Amino acid sequence: MNPNDAAMSPFGVKTTGPTIHDLPEEARAFLRENGQMRVYQRGELVQRYGVPLIGGAWVHQGRLRAVMFHPDGTEQNRGWVMPQELFGLFNLLLPDCPALNNLVVDTDEAHVLHFSRDVLLDMMHRDPEARWGVSVALSRRILQLFDVIDISGPGLLADKMRTVLRWWARQHGAPARDGSVELWVTQNDLADGVGASRQRVQMELKAMRDQGELDVAYRKIVLRPLFFEKFQAARG
Repeated sequence: MNPNDAAMSPFGVKTTGPTIHDLPEEARAFLRENGQMRVYQRGELVQRYGVPLIGGAWVHQGRLRAVMFHPDGTEQNRGWVMPQELFGLFNLLLPDCPALNNLVVDTDEAHVLHFSRDVLLDMMHRDPEARWGVSVALSRRILQLFDVIDISGPGLLADKMRTVLRWWARQHGAPARDGSVELWVTQNDLADGVGASRQRVQMELKAMRDQGELDVAYRKIVLRPLFFEKFQAARG
């Protein structure tokens, strides 16, 4: 892991999604022994939208970007899959479940351990604690899907930006003592996340900065306490 890679900042190592730590150590060891490690390069597609899942995976190193490619050529950033995070677990209950996102490598390299559905089921049969861990992991992923539904609701760009920033803060933010939250994302990331041009996003960020809601730095957006106060007040 390259310590100078911005994706491995505090933003890059925190997630509310399902991680390998939801499973007991015996289950982790079983996956290591029976999985297959693959190394991907930046920009390489790890998972393709709509293709049925054939197994689960564990991100050992690097970061994956969840993205939707639209027919008009635009992209929508739906967040990230972080180090130690699990993905592809829905096929445990739905063998023909299609992938809900494209996953693209967002760092110089990504080391991903793949394991088949049979390996996952064998692990659960062997270890009752592993069954509980998988249930917790699936619950975390379902909670994230509700967040995806939530951010698709607002119509105004400013409202959508606030909703996406709040979502990313909850998932990946690095809290500070003064109540601020650091997000290691770029303005391009945010533009992709809300489906707007970078110029429009810059204008809205400037307005929010002038109101004291946030600060913008290189590859980083800092959400101030006022941002969260106004977000909560708007939600009632």
